[in-house]
Amino acid sequence: MVKNKKKIKTIFEKTLTDVENNVYLKNWKINNEDLKMDHKWVIDKRRLEGGVSDGVDIITVNNGILSFTVVPTRGMGIWRGEFKGVYLGWNSPVKRLVHPHYINLETRKGPGYGFNEWALRCGLEDFPGRIANIPAEAVKVKVTSESNVALEVEGVVYEQAFFGPNFKISSTVSTALNGNTIHVTDLLENLKSTTQEMQLLYHCNYGTPFLEEGAHVIAPFKVVVPRDARAAAGVKCFNIYGPPETGFTEQVYFCELKGNNGGQTEVALINRDETKAVSLSFSLKELPCFTLWKNTNSIEEGYVTGLEPATFFPNKKIFERKHNRIINLGPKERYKIELDFSVHLGKEKVLKLKDKIKILMKGIEPKIYAKPDPYYSPT
Repeated sequence: MVKNKKKIKTIFEKTLTDVENNVYLKNWKINNEDLKMDHKWVIDKRRLEGGVSDGVDIITVNNGILSFTVVPTRGMGIWRGEFKGVYLGWNSPVKRLVHPHYINLETRKGPGYGFNEWALRCGLEDFPGRIANIPAEAVKVKVTSESNVALEVEGVVYEQAFFGPNFKISSTVSTALNGNTIHVTDLLENLKSTTQEMQLLYHCNYGTPFLEEGAHVIAPFKVVVPRDARAAAGVKCFNIYGPPETGFTEQVYFCELKGNNGGQTEVALINRDETKAVSLSFSLKELPCFTLWKNTNSIEEGYVTGLEPATFFPNKKIFERKHNRIINLGPKERYKIELDFSVHLGKEKVLKLKDKIKILMKGIEPKIYAKPDPYYSPT
């Protein structure tokens, strides 16, 4: 993960939504030609119409070789993407983006949670929470320059209720021209005059072509614990995937990872012949817990795996509180998280990624539990 050390120059900035000041642009687009730049890029904002997607705002960013779609209407999640013609995300039974006003968070009836994003946040007050179904109140795009030109989408989302939570997330999703990485920065603020408990999990979902029979996850695992008896049955091959299997019941593993001296770590999903890989890099100081979700069901039901860095493990809040995995934010206190999504195509690039993670793995022997442990899950 690259930290910004130099002053960033803003080349262009445009506000697309500002609820407080009654600003809203339904459709809007800019590209390199508008700013007289040679390298091709596009930022395209649209409002979807019809069906359950009616009223959903999407912003598609294309840096020349990598494109992705941010959804301000759904908590600044990332719907799907593409890198050099290779699809990023997964094929959910929920085919369209669902506007939050169709979703009852207390039930899975109807369109349920509208779960089909490549990457979404879970939290904040509790898990799975409401943040992924709250529209952003302020959205802007920027074109900036440091060592390279970058395209940015910024959004501000509030989770607020009387006698309830009062959080603000300022999220920036950015990418450098012709780069293979999406950089996410989230700044979480407690707006209350009292301390608030906070949980945040990044549900990063991948299907084919990265997920297939023989695909595998590599990471500097220190501890791997099956969530329940179902996960324990497959713990010997917890990081290896099978083919689509009708009726497959999900398997979930709670993990502790090793980082470098600065606390940075990296996780990768690699396809069978090791010609394609995706990776997540993040700080264990910010996201100390990692969950691996395996759901290799039929293609029709959703053949998918989730790589899930988080501040906690996805158990009931009372259990996580007992084991000191709930963050307490003081009045006006902030919590910053940075996360990189990268794509690696070709054997040479994948090998380089593997070597990088092997350095992190040096000197550790993973402790793999054969059954659930009461420190990690109540099962």
